[in-house]
Amino acid sequence: MEEYNEKQLSIIMVAERLFAEKGFHGTSVRDIAQEADVNIAMISYYFGSKDKLLETVFRLRMDASRVFINELLLNDTLAPLDKIYSLIDRFINKMLNEQYFQCIMSREQLNRDQSPVRELIWQLKGEMLGLMQPIVTNAQEAGIFHKDVDVMMMMTTLFGTIHQVIPAQHILRKTEYAGLNDNEFREVLRNRLSLHLKKLFKVILTHEF
Repeated sequence: MEEYNEKQLSIIMVAERLFAEKGFHGTSVRDIAQEADVNIAMISYYFGSKDKLLETVFRLRMDASRVFINELLLNDTLAPLDKIYSLIDRFINKMLNEQYFQCIMSREQLNRDQSPVRELIWQLKGEMLGLMQPIVTNAQEAGIFHKDVDVMMMMTTLFGTIHQVIPAQHILRKTEYAGLNDNEFREVLRNRLSLHLKKLFKVILTHEF
């Protein structure tokens, strides 16, 4: 996992926010430099180009997930269903806490122009599927999970559900949770989403309600 100094991280975080708010093509290196309070030469020195800076944003976010899932895969103390539950909570927290990044992910997947990170997106999805597969397969071989599990559809359900909740949270906030402050609302939303997905995945994996 690559290490970044404080100044590099500051530039990366500013770039992530601007790419989410204005789009990759709508954001200039000058915009990033002004917001990060650095000169353009420093961005070129650290990252080389705007394309490479976007790649850096993705690699930073991807590396953290990769480390977590690899550690989870090697953990012999957790039951298979608890590993799935840990994955669910991990991605709920990640996607709710990294909403700028999720916005970029969604936009770049739909971008008809050549995206500098399209291959990274599919690489990430392939890795997540490849890391989740053995958790399910090993539990199937042990008779813990049923054989009729479609892991790809499970991953699609996991990410798709969270992706839909992120833009819908504003509606929920106005209707069901209008009296809560920001932190209270986020916690209620996190718990509600976690409970829903865990119930759903338990049924899929074990056929138990």
